[in-house]
Amino acid sequence: MYALQISRFGEPSDVLELVKLPDPHDPLANEVLVAVEYAPINGSDLLTIRGQYGRLPSLPTGLGFEGVGRILSVGGEVDDLKVGDRVLLPSSSPSWREKVILPSTGLFPLPQNADPQQLSMLSINPPTAALLLSEYVELKPGDWVIQNAGNSGVGRSVIAFAKDRGLRTVSACSGDRRRGAAHVCVIPGTDPRRPVRRWVTPRSSTPRAPRSDKRRTPMTAS
Repeated sequence: MYALQISRFGEPSDVLELVKLPDPHDPLANEVLVAVEYAPINGSDLLTIRGQYGRLPSLPTGLGFEGVGRILSVGGEVDDLKVGDRVLLPSSSPSWREKVILPSTGLFPLPQNADPQQLSMLSINPPTAALLLSEYVELKPGDWVIQNAGNSGVGRSVIAFAKDRGLRTVSACSGDRRRGAAHVCVIPGTDPRRPVRRWVTPRSSTPRAPRSDKRRTPMTAS
């Protein structure tokens, strides 16, 4: 089978290697063999390749922190998964390859009618966003959440989870894009405190955007 790996750290275009590896062994009693369908490129993947991530693997190493695939075969003691089930790949197993052997513990079948490309990106950004909204400050419906990097994967997930929980968001972003927010607003200058205070005050039910120009920093609010 083919896989991507690195033998040294550096720019991805310089150090990524396409290698041919032996096919995985048949699954043991509590293992499954999975054919990788989609394995996205996360920012943590690029940081790892460049040697800049907080925890670096020994070299050479396989790559890919998340992905999705279909089960090709199951071990004799696996009774909650079957051939054809689609599962998320754990971050501990490199996903930038054609096939992978996984322990069945912790795996579960995903909805068959869901978009596999979207499913492949569920393991990192959405859980991070959900934990940000529940593990640091106690929030209740109607509360405001202000974040930067509103156009990032985590930022868009924060907006989605916040709406589902009845929270309202103000998001600084690097481009004037809606990304699911109810309003797109442009902040004059570099200090967002004045317009943000206006948005979150109880006297105003709908945030209003000041007139924009090219020097203003885009924000979104929902």
